[in-house]
Amino acid sequence: MTRTTRHWIAIWALSLVATLAAWAGFERYWRAQGYVPTATDDMNLWSLHRARAVRPAPPVRVALLGASRIQYGLKPSVMREEAARLGLDIDPIMLAVNGHYPLAALRDLSEDPNFKGVALVGIDSRGFNRAWRDMQQKYVTYYHHEFTPAKALHRRLLTPLQERFIAARPDFAWVTLVNRAWEGLGPPWKEYVAFTRDRAGATDYQRSDLAAIRQARVGDLRRNYATFTPPIAEAWLEANLDVIGWVERINARGGKVVFYREPVSDEHLEMDEEKFPRAKMWDVLAKRMPAVMIDFQDHPELRIDTPDTSHIDAKDIERHSRALVQVLRQRGVW
Repeated sequence: MTRTTRHWIAIWALSLVATLAAWAGFERYWRAQGYVPTATDDMNLWSLHRARAVRPAPPVRVALLGASRIQYGLKPSVMREEAARLGLDIDPIMLAVNGHYPLAALRDLSEDPNFKGVALVGIDSRGFNRAWRDMQQKYVTYYHHEFTPAKALHRRLLTPLQERFIAARPDFAWVTLVNRAWEGLGPPWKEYVAFTRDRAGATDYQRSDLAAIRQARVGDLRRNYATFTPPIAEAWLEANLDVIGWVERINARGGKVVFYREPVSDEHLEMDEEKFPRAKMWDVLAKRMPAVMIDFQDHPELRIDTPDTSHIDAKDIERHSRALVQVLRQRGVW
């Protein structure tokens, strides 16, 4: 080995050591500030799971549709484990999207002849309102027209890194951090929700200002409902006749649909009932809908505390996931 070769090997070794030391220091610093690694929940990750929903059985593909109360309230791995304990073979797939009602995703699955599994739709009467029907359509459109094998490969490689290293998060890229410092914005927003590769989130209220979160959520809901004119019950039911058609299409292929009203409490429950009374809407729709309809209020095991009135705490996700699998078995879904 020549002196020049040894010289370059030494340079590369020192560079590698310096890079690893800088990486370790970066991780140590931000973790000390209370930040944690988390998978970035983007359209590519959603699309990766959407593609899995149409794989043939077994196991039974269970598409978990909904908004934040499903995404932050159920853990697919726990559901799979509980089902196995009961002698069932299921594959829960998280397709819920925070802040977006799920009917566009249900419509998409109904139009896909390859979907023959169970669509578990987390929704309330408000979510059935036609005005919010297309909230998840941008995810559906992206999956069908922009998601490519190259993007799928990139997402598969990136997710394990994001689960382990803060530096792999896009909000901690050097350019982003420098720009924030230059503009006086301070460090990245410290989210109290962390995501795993299965797109499940967890709202850890012990690490957050619960009083402020609850006040903000209830305040937002009051302001939204104050300017909201609730639909007439008969018109609301008529507007959901096409949803019945989507369910019938899935049923005809051997699949099933479940509509699940997830736990809420206190002011949230009171305002929902005032604007969308269960007896006039949910219960009436249940008589016509060819699907299993589950209201958390009818099952003691699903009456789980929601600290911000709308979402369960991370510590209760496992209990909720297991309880729902058991209720679905009782209702003959499996």
